[in-house]
Amino acid sequence: MVTRLCSAFRDAPAEMRSPPAGDSVPLRQPPAVPDYELLRCIGSGSYGDVWVARNVLGQFRAVKIIYRSRFSDPRPFEREFEGMQRFEPISRSHPSQLHILHVGKNDAEGCFYYVMELADDAHADPGRASLPRRPDLPPTSQQMGNKVGGGAPPPYHVEDYVPRTLRHDLQQHGRLPPAGCVQIGLSLATALTHLHDQGLVHRDIKPSNVIFVNGVPKLSDIGLVTEAGDTRSIVGTEGYLPPEGPGTPQADIYSLGKVLYEISTGMDRRQLPKLPPELRRWPDAPRVD
Repeated sequence: MVTRLCSAFRDAPAEMRSPPAGDSVPLRQPPAVPDYELLRCIGSGSYGDVWVARNVLGQFRAVKIIYRSRFSDPRPFEREFEGMQRFEPISRSHPSQLHILHVGKNDAEGCFYYVMELADDAHADPGRASLPRRPDLPPTSQQMGNKVGGGAPPPYHVEDYVPRTLRHDLQQHGRLPPAGCVQIGLSLATALTHLHDQGLVHRDIKPSNVIFVNGVPKLSDIGLVTEAGDTRSIVGTEGYLPPEGPGTPQADIYSLGKVLYEISTGMDRRQLPKLPPELRRWPDAPRVD
């Protein structure tokens, strides 16, 4: 089926950077994913594609498919699969971790895939659940007014769906109010503590890698998660990386600090430690002090 890609979010990692055209198709037709109907590709990059999908119960999920053929060397492909093996068991044990619901491998197609929670629709009214369901499928608990366990509210229309990220919120609203920054900071800090306690690191924390699921901020792009101290490959995004590079818990905390700087000041991370010149005149300035 013909699919339409969302434009890439600013600072998206190379492997998930969408083509310049607003409407396109993934680099290849996807393999079948058991019990899921792949509805629309919402991200396509060097190593894999992300799809909005619907399972046999009518619940909406995100499915990421990683292809071995897109790696010049098979070892990074295997390393990403191994990282997913380590992260999947702990992903559902913390409310601010992105829940991985299933991992599968298709050797015939040379790929592996994982099913995860779908981010909230950036354009949706959170008070409504409106995606029409197929008449041959039972209504989801979302459509009956309850949350689907491990899922997000369905987008209004799959063809118009855009995942809500922290980058999207910044682009739409500029800096965020102090209370929102505190809430986001606490959610992400506890998620990192949980990840680091398991001996894992994220390696690419930035606003476009923070999504909202049922309003809760969560770290996405978890394909980059690896064991702490793994410095064999340099990944991440310029401006969020510490001088010593990624791969340690301290590096993740440094990146989180850059994110908090951006959302609380509205300034680019490269401007740290500068403060907005009009800071004292902000209506909420007493709460910032």
